[in-house]
Amino acid sequence: MYSGAPKSKSAGEIPMNAEMQKRALAARDAHLALLELKKLVEDAAQATHDAEFEAIHLAIDARRSGDVRTILRVIMDRLSSAKFETALSQAREKLETAAS
Repeated sequence: MYSGAPKSKSAGEIPMNAEMQKRALAARDAHLALLELKKLVEDAAQATHDAEFEAIHLAIDARRSGDVRTILRVIMDRLSSAKFETALSQAREKLETAAS
């Protein structure tokens, strides 16, 4: 039966402004998208760092053979991939949504 009286709030329940709640969720989505982008960039940075050390070892030890250019091309391909472009685009879009 409806009494017409407003419902009492539960202990610990915090009323939220609907617009601010929407913005908070949009900011969270943007943060998650940026974390995905960060992971891709950090993976590329680590692989580049590894290639740097390999190049140093090749320069120091004339008996070793190898070429780090192949590794660097793979990294460049990753940063030009559809997966990277999608992650970058999603991060931008979600940031724009959160800021609007």
